[in-house]
Amino acid sequence: MHQPFFDDLRTLMYPSALLHTFGVNGKVSGSVGAAGEIGGGVVVILHGPRGCGFHYRHSARRRHQPFYPLLCSDLTEREIICGGADALRRTVSEAWDRYRPALILIVPTPVSDILNEDIRAVAEASRTQGIRVAAVQSELFSHRDKNYSRTRVRELARQKITGDNRLELELKGCGFTEVLWALVEQVMEPQPPLPRSVNIETVGWGSEGTLVLKEIGSFLGQCGITVHCWIPSAPLELLITAPAARLNLVKRVRWARRMKERFGTDYLHLGGAGRYTGLEGIALFYRDIGEKLGLLDEMEPLIATETEKALAQTETARRTLADYRCALVCRGLQTAPLRLKLYASLGLPISHICLILTPEMRREMALTPELEAQLMDRIQDAAGLYAGGSPILLNPGEAELREVFAVVDAVVGTGDVTLEGLGAPLIPAMSETVSLSFESYVRNVFRLCDRLSARTARDELILNRMPFQTRHYPLYDGSESLWAKEMWERMWLYRKENVQ
Repeated sequence: MHQPFFDDLRTLMYPSALLHTFGVNGKVSGSVGAAGEIGGGVVVILHGPRGCGFHYRHSARRRHQPFYPLLCSDLTEREIICGGADALRRTVSEAWDRYRPALILIVPTPVSDILNEDIRAVAEASRTQGIRVAAVQSELFSHRDKNYSRTRVRELARQKITGDNRLELELKGCGFTEVLWALVEQVMEPQPPLPRSVNIETVGWGSEGTLVLKEIGSFLGQCGITVHCWIPSAPLELLITAPAARLNLVKRVRWARRMKERFGTDYLHLGGAGRYTGLEGIALFYRDIGEKLGLLDEMEPLIATETEKALAQTETARRTLADYRCALVCRGLQTAPLRLKLYASLGLPISHICLILTPEMRREMALTPELEAQLMDRIQDAAGLYAGGSPILLNPGEAELREVFAVVDAVVGTGDVTLEGLGAPLIPAMSETVSLSFESYVRNVFRLCDRLSARTARDELILNRMPFQTRHYPLYDGSESLWAKEMWERMWLYRKENVQ
């Protein structure tokens, strides 16, 4: 929330798909990232050997912004064998004496997880001495649930294209979520309810995320709704009072469910099943907030006014976009319906749909023929709703791609540079996540219009001379990253299939 420049840096340099699979990472990185969002006076203690403390100051998503108030219990070999509770208690006391922080957050490492150290007991004992300590409890040892992506694909296949039925999946083992859970359990306190108020989870909004959050807060303010707390990007004293709000707007559902159980705070999950895609989706987002707070009738005229304003501001640009013919290219089968819905809302006609589904993708997602058929039916439905029934090509070869690209103005939906030089300019996907402000919709329309008007076929890119492995784009043939991916898949995805 504090530094808008880093929105794109986090989104583009540290893509979520890499960080949550075979990238050099771990859930400690997510925990340190969450702690770094809390406004001042927080010290993190990593319960493990000293190497953990050094590495995670510069962990993924925070290499641009190291988290300096990070200590380590510095477990020795003897303590690793016999137990490290005494070392942790000593480190908590040292941190308190040295910094007098507003909060000490104890984060487990793989070593303390293997030892099954009871860090919650150490935190509770420290609180009896007047030291505010919270301990993050590991839900899964091996980072996030490795079956999450497969489970999500199965659930997504059953979702309506319009997003009328909601997709709410709990994600265990995410370090970021585990910190939020710890804040709910050990930091937040019961509060008198604050009418017409919401909390908003701040991390995971993609490109322009900070700006969009401010715009959401501004519109809610016009509706007489106060943003009480930005979670976790708020001072600790405000996080303590977070249960005062009537509603949580969340990206990660697990901690929000726990907060509802403990304090009765309702939540609205902003999932990625397409419910809030496009201008109609943005309006629906605010209607859902109004319904949750019992303010829908009061908010409806304001929502209608902002919707009409956005349509009026983009009328000329949308007429310009309507004159183009574009091909949509997607890797995998999950995102195509959402992309079709988004481009239809922006006013861009999609004349061809090209899907790339490699054998590796099928295996990673555990796609059975029945599940693949369900996903393809979903894409067919989306094509009928949002693309006039445009033809769908599954795994087209280079000759087919050249034939399609020859009759379109541009290729959208992908940043795959291996498609450059095949006969049509490439317009990369505009944003990583759905933006939920009316102003962001206007910017997206104008941005797409500008990119198409300045489109250029780039036949001689230096990138085209690099040995990308097209089945594992954007990895290189023979690269360490490709080997890391193979090793990760064998250890985590395929171990139950007896693959060696």
